[in-house]
Amino acid sequence: MREIVLSRRRADTLGNVRRAAREKRRASEQQRFGLPLLELVFGGALAVGVFAYSLRDWLDAPGLFAPRAKRGQPLPPHVLALVRGGATRAPSDQSGEEHVYAYGRRWARSAMRCADCGRNLLRRGEPCFLHAPAPAATAPPVEQVGWAGGGEVLLCAQHYARAHCTHCSLCALRFEAGNPRPPLLLPTGEAFCASHVHELPCYSCARPIGRADAASRALCASCRASAVVSERGATELLRELKSFFVTVGLDFGRWEPARLRLVSSPPADGDGHLEGLTHRSERAGVRTVPSIDLLHGLPREHAAQVLVHEMAHAWLWLQDHPEALSARTEEGVCELLAYLWLLSEEAHERSAAEPLSKRRRELLQRIRVMEQRSDRAYGGGFRDALRATEECGLAAVLHSVRTHGTLPGQPRARAGW
Repeated sequence: MREIVLSRRRADTLGNVRRAAREKRRASEQQRFGLPLLELVFGGALAVGVFAYSLRDWLDAPGLFAPRAKRGQPLPPHVLALVRGGATRAPSDQSGEEHVYAYGRRWARSAMRCADCGRNLLRRGEPCFLHAPAPAATAPPVEQVGWAGGGEVLLCAQHYARAHCTHCSLCALRFEAGNPRPPLLLPTGEAFCASHVHELPCYSCARPIGRADAASRALCASCRASAVVSERGATELLRELKSFFVTVGLDFGRWEPARLRLVSSPPADGDGHLEGLTHRSERAGVRTVPSIDLLHGLPREHAAQVLVHEMAHAWLWLQDHPEALSARTEEGVCELLAYLWLLSEEAHERSAAEPLSKRRRELLQRIRVMEQRSDRAYGGGFRDALRATEECGLAAVLHSVRTHGTLPGQPRARAGW
């Protein structure tokens, strides 16, 4: 009996020894493989994270995987009529009288007079201002916006100042009663007292901003708040603008430049420093646009206007338009598209409660600056393209430029252009 008990105790002891050996071996294996396995798991997770972050940047970058542009807001009726051609004339010029554009509106030459004093606003150096005498509740329907007689009139500087300018827009100093005109009156309708006349103007909107370095490209606080200072922000703006091209019948699809660069100082041409530049390339008969340069720090509206112009250059190149178009024809068409974008934005802004909101004033200022440019390529070319589009439509203008190298009605370019 005693031997049986001892035998059982030996068996239990042996089992315990074997069990302890197995546990020791298992712990050794875990110690040997556990740490590398943990490192592998964490390393893999880190690699996946880095790959996902890089993939996100890759998909967001301009190129094949860029989102396809969607149709933007519908074009206002007067802009749509201009794009289609044969735009309806205002009652004031049904007789065939020569007309001019001011603030995006078509006026008979005889109607370009101050609504208060009758001063001729076509005289050289005579500024004019858009005035909305009717309250927003009785504003004309949208169909009339963009044409003379749409509820808004033109005033000379003196009568506009009397109606709207009571104090300095910068320091709030009140002007003297009966003062015929403030010392400084901008196209936006903002007035400034004599103490700001010699201050450095904002590069974009011309508001006085103080005595800064005259060589610097300084911005006022309002323009600086919306400045485009990153390539990602510029790319997002370009993608928004693609929807405008869809509405006028020019669909870029998924195309975007390989890179949209912000530069501090683009090259200069004969008219001064450019604010944008489209780089073009052709290899084996395939045309590409490697990059578009945009001046760094432009306010959003200003940058958008420049980008529309440069995107128009890209469109003409990618659609196999002649390589050697005259500067007047090519720049005129590109300025026309930027003008149509400004008209569309201004008309949509007009539907707000305030007839002349701050943003609408700034858009009207940019429109007026384009209408008054005197240089041959940008100013004269724009007016040529505008007249041709008014008569034939945008599609016919682009077709004529592509097939003949000229605007409709102009002599065809010689062979070898």
